[in-house]
Amino acid sequence: MTPVRCRYCPQALTTPESRARGYGPVCGQRRGLLPPTPHQRRPAASVTAVTKPDVHPDQTTIPIQPELPEEST
Repeated sequence: MTPVRCRYCPQALTTPESRARGYGPVCGQRRGLLPPTPHQRRPAASVTAVTKPDVHPDQTTIPIQPELPEEST
């Protein structure tokens, strides 16, 4: 079987689909002949729940005031 070369570069075409097209996926995407391949997203990192106390034994807590008191005028 004669190796078929890409019409835009010296790369040998290996898949039957690219041989039928006459160019490989990289050359086709560079020239806008093929749509870009979608990128695979990384799976989200697994989050583990924190079950330890928020404050270490040697520390003191600072109270957090979630809402400011409304001022009456």
